[in-house]
Amino acid sequence: MQGANSPQESQQIAAGPVAGISGQSTFTPADFRKLLIKRKWIILGAVLLGVGLAVYYITSTIPQFEAVARLHIDLGRSTNIGIEDLIEQKLGGGEDVATQLQTQIQIMQSQSVLMAVADTLDLYHKKPFSDLFKVTPYNGHLTPVQLDRMTRMIGGATRILILPNTEIVEIHFQNQDPRLAKDVANAIVDAYLDRDLRSRYEGTTRVSNWLQQQLSSVKKQVEDAERNLTDFQRKNNMLALDDQGGNLIVDSLRTVNQQLAEAQADRIVKEARYKMALTRNPDLLVSVASGTVLSGLRAQQSALLVQAAQLKAKFGSGYPKVKELDSQLASVQHDIDSEINNLTKRFAEEYNASVKTQDLLQARLDSVKQEAYKANESAAQFDILKHSAEAASELYDGLQLKLKEAGVTAGLNSNNVDVIDQAQIPPFPILPKKRSALMYGLLGGLFAGIVIAFFVESLDDTVRTSDDAENISQLPTLAVIPHFAVANRKSSGSAALDKAEQQRLLKVSPDLVSYVEPQSIGAEGFRTFRSSILLSAVDHDPQLLLVTSSFAAEGKSTCAANLAISFAQRSARVLLVDTDLRRGTTHMKFRLSNRAGLSTLLSRESGNEVYEHPLPEYPNLAVLSRGPIAPNPGEILASRAMEDLLTQWRKDYDHIILDSSPILAVADTLSLAPHADATIILVRAGVTRKRALVKVREQLRRANARILGTVINDVDLRMENYYTYSKRYDYGYKSNYGAGYGVTDEDK
Repeated sequence: MQGANSPQESQQIAAGPVAGISGQSTFTPADFRKLLIKRKWIILGAVLLGVGLAVYYITSTIPQFEAVARLHIDLGRSTNIGIEDLIEQKLGGGEDVATQLQTQIQIMQSQSVLMAVADTLDLYHKKPFSDLFKVTPYNGHLTPVQLDRMTRMIGGATRILILPNTEIVEIHFQNQDPRLAKDVANAIVDAYLDRDLRSRYEGTTRVSNWLQQQLSSVKKQVEDAERNLTDFQRKNNMLALDDQGGNLIVDSLRTVNQQLAEAQADRIVKEARYKMALTRNPDLLVSVASGTVLSGLRAQQSALLVQAAQLKAKFGSGYPKVKELDSQLASVQHDIDSEINNLTKRFAEEYNASVKTQDLLQARLDSVKQEAYKANESAAQFDILKHSAEAASELYDGLQLKLKEAGVTAGLNSNNVDVIDQAQIPPFPILPKKRSALMYGLLGGLFAGIVIAFFVESLDDTVRTSDDAENISQLPTLAVIPHFAVANRKSSGSAALDKAEQQRLLKVSPDLVSYVEPQSIGAEGFRTFRSSILLSAVDHDPQLLLVTSSFAAEGKSTCAANLAISFAQRSARVLLVDTDLRRGTTHMKFRLSNRAGLSTLLSRESGNEVYEHPLPEYPNLAVLSRGPIAPNPGEILASRAMEDLLTQWRKDYDHIILDSSPILAVADTLSLAPHADATIILVRAGVTRKRALVKVREQLRRANARILGTVINDVDLRMENYYTYSKRYDYGYKSNYGAGYGVTDEDK
């Protein structure tokens, strides 16, 4: 028998509301599967709505045809013979190809091009453009509003694309008339080409006119600059001798400076010879005046000295021939001295003359320098005037050349756009795309359905599975009672049952599946319920069982009756007592009279005859209905007489099952809970709310009830994560109950 809650269990129960409601487990694929099963009708409705919208779109959309024209815009091709390149250089042209192509696309979509197309094809009287003029008919002129709407409508139906990594441009135009779609696409190409050629011609013509105006002004500037240069040269005596603007003063300065340098060199040479002559060294003088008499005298003197030396060595100095030679040597020496004096005098005169020449040239150079200094002041102004005249002349020549080029370019300007493909009549409409629309409708509806399912699931605070019940209540789940369909007795009886069997089944409610269909999954669930109770205590089985719930209509009476039948099938003595003295329905389950029951037994108006045995197959099963509604049910159940009955029942029966009233509706059950060996909280999947379950657990805990666990009733087994083998879990169960658990004949 389960005893009172331990301190550790009490702490877990106390933490239940927080852990169970606010702390959810991780969302798993199995949870997603349960969500799909649980909210399948929402998802299916959203999918059908999405598909319906797609079908409506397909049926209501007017078919649209798209014509395509292709152009090659070669931006690298020269379109002129020079003038446009000059303009691009002056204005900073040279954009990349992508930017230039985008510029051309914007031009194709410009108002001027689109309105030219409208005028050419008279779109004002063709669908759908004619709808713009229903209120105000077209009279040859458009109001600003009509112009804006017309441009927007044509531009909205036009799509211009650049093929990747190419210079090829595609012009797409959509319309409900395939022929008009083709005409408009080709008209856009023609209007763009006309505008391109016209803009180039007009641009070149404007440049030519501007050059013509500038040329007249530049020509006058050239004439004035040349006139000013000539007058300045005349006033300042500046005669241009070369391309560098040289004059007479500069040439004279150059000549005098050269002559002075030559005079200085000549003076230095003559000064050196004069200084050699002053040394009176005949050998040095012979080296600078080799062609003079001095060289002959020196040769004669040398010969005489040789002869005199030879004779003195042979005959002595007194020899007459020697004396004669000495006389000759003296005469030669005298001649040498006279010649040296002559050379010295001549060298001195030449030196003095060269010094005078140098002084004169130096004076001339100084004079010319002063004149050059004065001329430099005028040269700067001369250079300015000369540069201005040359620049004006070059500008005039350049403008004259470009003017001639502009005149030729205006007539020979070529086009850089080639039409690759003219638009043809499209064979098939591109809108509506039925397959894509249906696919998007299906996927969109599925996505919206899943989103709505998640949203509804977030708002749903009911318990759905055993995992939910355990997470919220922190109590073990004793059993999972699957949803089962109530058998149709007439059809089943006529098909397979004899009259005796039909009479037997008519004695009880069809939801008592433990008796009506003992081999069904529902009956198996109640047998699991019974086994969990028996295995909950090791020493001895719980005897007095209290089955309760939070509110009414959660299947409490049905579960209690089926549990009692399951215990009776073990040959145990079982007593089922309906303690819900207000709205108990146990008598309806077994088709019993409710004139006497627990209420009359407690008030001593009845005796042991109130105990009935409704099932002949199970005489060990006794049922005590509630009896007439008592005026004070709470006081009767809390009376001493009720305690005596409980004591007596423990002696007479192996298992006593109390079908009690819902705890949150009335307080009658709280007086019985402390006397029960095990209290079982019944939870109906999809009905019982999470906070209600927590509230029931808390009230039972405060009443010192021995809570054994929870039982999940009316569960869709497909939402239980462990029930993945349900398609094969038939074990020969009858087909008329298969549909109640999601099992069909095909699955078997």
